[in-house]
Amino acid sequence: MKKHSKKYITILIISLLLSAFSSQGVLANGVRVTTEHINAKYKITLTSQEKGKGVKIIAFSPSNGKTINVTYAFDSKAAASASFDINEAMVIAPFRVITTNTDDLNYRPFTDILNTEADSYIRHLHDIGVTNGFSDGTFKPQNTLTRAEAAVMLATALNLKLDSNADLSKKFKDADKHWAKNYIAAVSEKGIMSGFDDKTFRPNNKITVAEVCTIISKSFKFKTTSKGVYTKLKKNQWYSAYVQNIFNLQILTPEDSIYKNFNETSNISRGNFAIMLSRALSTY
Repeated sequence: MKKHSKKYITILIISLLLSAFSSQGVLANGVRVTTEHINAKYKITLTSQEKGKGVKIIAFSPSNGKTINVTYAFDSKAAASASFDINEAMVIAPFRVITTNTDDLNYRPFTDILNTEADSYIRHLHDIGVTNGFSDGTFKPQNTLTRAEAAVMLATALNLKLDSNADLSKKFKDADKHWAKNYIAAVSEKGIMSGFDDKTFRPNNKITVAEVCTIISKSFKFKTTSKGVYTKLKKNQWYSAYVQNIFNLQILTPEDSIYKNFNETSNISRGNFAIMLSRALSTY
């Protein structure tokens, strides 16, 4: 990761833009996390999203060089943001910041993620501004994900430029009036997601594990070259190399519950997609 002296950046170069996964998303409570890389140090800033409450950082500690755990508390008398510095030698960028509220260890920005497999990954994506969930305060980790929702997540995570005047009428006959149109245009322009032979994008179709492995492999430039042996992966399919790559990178592992009944052609849940995207954002 290149150094950016006195240049404000988000963790893992993620834009604090619109919520993802649904056009019905609203701003979830909690904190937002950003970083600034200055003079061989990372400045981590937490900003309260709770109305009328500031934030205090109680403690922080790096873990395995790839995660920084931060505990914080809300305080009506505190400033809206609080920061701390950590020496770049103590972490390996890109890394994840996982926040925990010391006032309530069960506190979550969404009401339905506590004690789920994807809990910390969903919290990570929330804190860096990639997803705000649904208007009822839930994330719905067990629900399946659509191609449009995946496009929104990736475009936001990759900080892709959105063109409000994008015209998809000639490229995809079913996407030009879709709520995710600008995001679809962005990921299509970058070659991350493509349409079908009949000139459709099928934004409301459920996205499969194979498709997600493919678009994540195309979205990031990974340096890891490790190889693994995974007996459940199908060979000689259009997606085989992408799926193998995802397991080689440990974006998915045999320890994940998705591997128990692994099927590349099955629809992926929102929770499993969150796990994969969060890991991808902190993987070489």
